Amino acid sequence: MSSVYNTKEKVHKRALEAVGKTLGEIDVKSTMNVKNKSYPGNVIEQVWFNHPADNYAEPDFPEAGVELKVTPIDKQTNKKSKAKKLIAGERLVLNKINYQNEYGKSFEQSSFWHKNKLIELIQYYRRDVSHKKKISSGEMIEDKTKFKVAYANLLSMTELKDFDLPKDTVIEISEKDLEIIKQDWEKISEYINSGKAEQLSEGLTNYLGACTKSSTGDDFTKQKHTNVRAKPRAYSFKSKFINELINNHIIGQDHTEAINSIVKDVSELEKKTLEEIIVSRFTPYYGMKQSELIQELGIVVGKSQSQKNINNMIIRGILNLPTTADEVTSEEIEKADISLKTVTLRKGKPKEHFKFMGIPSFLELVNESWEESRVYDFLERKKFLLLVFDDVNKMKRNSSSYETNPEKITFVGAKFWNVPITDIDGPVKRVWKTEVEKIKNGVELTFTKNKNNEVRINNNFIKPSLEDILHLRPDAQVAQYRSKYYKDVVEKGISKKKLMNNSRKLPHPANWGLRPESEKENFTDHYMTKQAWWLSKEYIYEQIKDLL
Repeated sequence: MSSVYNTKEKVHKRALEAVGKTLGEIDVKSTMNVKNKSYPGNVIEQVWFNHPADNYAEPDFPEAGVELKVTPIDKQTNKKSKAKKLIAGERLVLNKINYQNEYGKSFEQSSFWHKNKLIELIQYYRRDVSHKKKISSGEMIEDKTKFKVAYANLLSMTELKDFDLPKDTVIEISEKDLEIIKQDWEKISEYINSGKAEQLSEGLTNYLGACTKSSTGDDFTKQKHTNVRAKPRAYSFKSKFINELINNHIIGQDHTEAINSIVKDVSELEKKTLEEIIVSRFTPYYGMKQSELIQELGIVVGKSQSQKNINNMIIRGILNLPTTADEVTSEEIEKADISLKTVTLRKGKPKEHFKFMGIPSFLELVNESWEESRVYDFLERKKFLLLVFDDVNKMKRNSSSYETNPEKITFVGAKFWNVPITDIDGPVKRVWKTEVEKIKNGVELTFTKNKNNEVRINNNFIKPSLEDILHLRPDAQVAQYRSKYYKDVVEKGISKKKLMNNSRKLPHPANWGLRPESEKENFTDHYMTKQAWWLSKEYIYEQIKDLL
């Protein structure tokens, strides 16, 4: 069916006319089902553009060569500075990957390039992210008809010639970003061509991901030249990549200072991948002591600075990023949503387990399905840059803490890593399901006292190991098994009341063992010390041992 929107200009002009309108104003006759998850996209596509829903391999407007995408933006408030900014509400899901059709194709022949090289990106304002919990719990009802179209931009990965509309609503993907997107596509293609699409995950790539497309987790699809079926996936731009486009192109530079780049010269990307370039920045410093690094990089260390702060300053110095910032960040790290993680060795092994996610609410946790859980989503899409330091300092005399002599701390190396999908779908899933069931049905807690008469509470959670990978452990320095309360404390000689809020409500009463009647008020059935998900240090050692 031929569309009236048969040129880029006509599509884009119509998109710009929607800006400022609510979805309810566009769909005045309420022809679209507001309860449908796809309601915003359906209103724009089917009502505003009078375009039927389809799933063709062609772009939505084939004569114009333009694909239509409708996506939310949310408002986020910085907890410290209280500054507000707009962020991408979610990743930008593109076309579904057909593993059989995509097999053996070049980037220019791929369905990704054919369908998405020119995207009409319509963004509607959805919500303040602080309201998300109230909305998901049903405490706050969200009226989707009030969602307002905020921006319409033509997102182009190819040079726009003879385009007759103002260029200020055109986002041309930079040459550098396009090189990284191509590298990502090639990584995905590598897995498809070698019949290993079942091993794909978002954490493998930087800007362009292969996100899961099925919500049940039981839906699998065929590959070429193998009987192993793979999860259905779609190409997608990561939400942090879209964030940077919003901040830099759509609403102007929203950062307090211009964000720095690690890759200054795009020709570097023609010879090496982004990961290889970033790691190559670190290799000249392998084997150097912390004291040498501080001197070499001209770092000024204050007396009160923690080891974590010093290591962060070293990493920023190596990457040639401002040493005054609170965290290590650059354009590439931001867009690829890379998490930098320092791994400190003691006696040749990681000294700590690897915390990756706190649990804000046990009540919410037990209502998650594995496929839509925060743990699955995080580990499936997260890429880590592991930076390994070896600390041979000895313990201080008459103390439980270690010395921090920079002469005895050595930088070992750096590597990119993501949790393989086989580990996520195997041991991580098994442990997650087991532990969530325990919390749902009543965790077992045992009251004990050590030889110093100090109370210790044991639980029946799985202990950390190489085989199990994942485990639960406390996310608070002070244990608490009752609801929040004020405690009288003396700090710097002054008496004051301190709020103790280290526990979270349990969905089912705990099953206590050996708890004295006199302790029921302090160790209740309904509260437990807040917990976090951790990867075992034994598992982390296996990931970094090639650097040692």
